[in-house]
Amino acid sequence: MSWLVPSFSSAAACVTLLLGCAWLSSATQFSPMRNKGRVLIPLTPQEETTCPSASVEGFLNSTLTTRLLPALYSVVLFVGLPANALACWVLVTKFRGHSSTLFLLNLVSADLLFVVLLPFKISYHLLGNHWLFGDYLCRTMVAAFYGNMYSSILFLTCIGLERYISVVHPFLRKGSSWVWGKAGICVGIWLLVGLGVSPLLLHSQTSHILSLNITTCHDVLGKDKHMFFAYYFLSLVGLGFGLPFVLMTISYSCILAQLLPKGRRYRQVVRVLALVLLVFILCFTPSNVLLFIHYMLEATGCHNVTYIQYTLALVFSAFNNCFDPFIYFYISKDFRGWVRNAGSCCLGGLETSSVSSELRRRQPCP
Repeated sequence: MSWLVPSFSSAAACVTLLLGCAWLSSATQFSPMRNKGRVLIPLTPQEETTCPSASVEGFLNSTLTTRLLPALYSVVLFVGLPANALACWVLVTKFRGHSSTLFLLNLVSADLLFVVLLPFKISYHLLGNHWLFGDYLCRTMVAAFYGNMYSSILFLTCIGLERYISVVHPFLRKGSSWVWGKAGICVGIWLLVGLGVSPLLLHSQTSHILSLNITTCHDVLGKDKHMFFAYYFLSLVGLGFGLPFVLMTISYSCILAQLLPKGRRYRQVVRVLALVLLVFILCFTPSNVLLFIHYMLEATGCHNVTYIQYTLALVFSAFNNCFDPFIYFYISKDFRGWVRNAGSCCLGGLETSSVSSELRRRQPCP
């Protein structure tokens, strides 16, 4: 099974080569994808009569985008920001290089970058999908959104692969080279994610809707504008979601095959892997599947329905920022120990305070 653990340099070279091929193919604009557009496309008069539910104006004015989406993103903000800030502080102060802490630190860094920019997206939806902050900040927010999704997927994959190595190939974890190897993998992931989202930073993401007098951010672009984004997002889903999904499936299958005969001895490892896989499935699978379907369909306004479904699924991918602290708790011994100590200190303080107040109450008044 050693072939399942490729070296970092070979893996990085393969992924970089695939990204370069995808970028080159997107620039050439092959004929089968020539009419592909991205995101919402204004309806023609014929489409308006056949599929009115896919109307751009109806979607931008709907309760879904102006009420439900900002409410859900607000939950992510108010839960994810303090939880990940606390997790970051604990992991930094209790850092241990020989555990999964390094991958967890990078995961929480990606989450914090996302939640810091989340107020802009919430205000965008609350204002009726009207972007007030300029095109460059729109590009930054969109790039951070997708960067958080795919960096989280890659770091969760690394956590799963590390668990696989610790169970199937424990001898590979010995020595300081293992720590430096993990550091190199983290740097490589950030470089690949930065390269992957760079097209979102280089191209305009705003569009003015005259009928509503609003400026949208990333939601509306015509079918003849930035045609290579169809190739781009299909490549992003394949490399950023499909490949990690295959790696996680293989590693998890191998781990279960090794651990199931050993009974209760590795129950904690099985729980960790089940939690990581659950977060992966619930948060990232619906949005990436819908995104893939959206760009595989012919670029017609009636297919805006798939993008409307995708925007709702994208909220669930944002909820990984709320679920990740639970992963920190189960994976990191330092994090679990700090939470237990903090909880015992708080309970002890409450008990001391209650005892003191009871003694004062029982003392006779002068």
